[in-house]
Parts: sequence; C-alpha cells; structure tokens
Amino acid sequence: MKTISQLFPVALMTLFFIGCGPELKKNYWENGNTRSILEYKGEMLNGTATWYFENGNKEQEVTYLNNELNGPMIRWYSNGMVETTTIYVLGNLEGKALTYNEKGRLISEENYLRDTLNGSFAIWYDDGTYKIKGQYDMGLFNGQWTYYDVLGSIIGVGNYVKGTGMQKAWWPNGKLKREIPYVNNLKEGVERWFDENGDLENTVYYRDGTRIENPE
Repeated sequence: MKTISQLFPVALMTLFFIGCGPELKKNYWENGNTRSILEYKGEMLNGTATWYFENGNKEQEVTYLNNELNGPMIRWYSNGMVETTTIYVLGNLEGKALTYNEKGRLISEENYLRDTLNGSFAIWYDDGTYKIKGQYDMGLFNGQWTYYDVLGSIIGVGNYVKGTGMQKAWWPNGKLKREIPYVNNLKEGVERWFDENGDLENTVYYRDGTRIENPE
C-alpha cells in the first residue's frame, strides 16, 4: 500500500507542534502557504493528513491508523472541486470509489472489496452519458459489459463469466467490426477484425494477453 513518501514529497520547511495529544508536522510552500499538515503519534502517522495546493486549496485529505490508510480519502482539483472520493479499511480499498471532472460531474464509479474491484463499474462521458458499464467479480469481468460512443449508441458488448468470454464491436452500419476472446481478463486466442461489409480483414493471435505469431 502507498506510503506517505509515495503520496507526496516531503517539503524542506517543517514545523512541529507538540502538545499533550498527537504531534502535528506542518510543511510550507515557498509563498508561505501551508503545504501539508500530518498527524503523528510517536513515529507513526495517526489521524488526519492533509495536503494543499500552492494556492491554498486542499489537494488531498486522508486518515491514517498506525501508518495505514484507514477511513475516507478525498482528492480535489486545484479549483476546489472534488476529484475523487474513496474509503480505506486498514490499507485496503473498500466500497464505492467515485471520480469527478473539474466541473463536478461524476465520470466514474468503482466498487471494491478487500482492495479488489467487485460489483458495478461505470465510466461516463463529460456530458453524463455512459461510456462503459459492467460488473466485476473479485477483479474479473463478469456478466454483460456495454460500450457506448459519444452519441449514446452501443458500439460494443462483452459477455463474461469470471473473466472469460467474448467482446464484440460493431460498425455504425451494424456489421461486426471485431471479436476478441478473453480468459482471466486477458486476450486469449484469435482476435478477428472485419471490414464494413462484414468480410474478415485481419486476425491477431494472443496468449495470456500477449500478441504472438500464428501458432499453427
């Protein structure tokens, strides 16, 4: 799981506030604005940790328990709009993870169980129409996945059982454009491409998600 040094660099300017409770470590931007406020108990991050943009707006806020992410995590754009909201339980992503564009419109929704994608999954275009909609079963594609163009028309469908299945895409005239077999979320076997008349145009071979030469 991410450590504090991976989340943000530590600034050179630091100031410690020590009292009866937790120890607060503050870092500053060169313009004097607060860069981060980190809450420690002893040598471990415990409590709220907040980072700021140079303009003073919040950039990220999380909660730690003994150096592990534990609780809500919120990230913001520099304009003050929320970018992402997630929840951690003892270092693992749990529940719903939401992402927004800079205008505040929801553009993705993921669900996690023990740090693994599980449940409904969706991505939207900036205008709020669906781009991708599907389901995960403990990290594996499951059920029907649907893919849309910017006008809201369905351009592809995948049908899976725990990561294994077939994904198909169509030309605007309704003719099959390509079909791709998957095993364990990876391309496996022969991917076929068709022209707008429905005639086979190209074949590509995969093994464990890696393109290979024709095995025959």
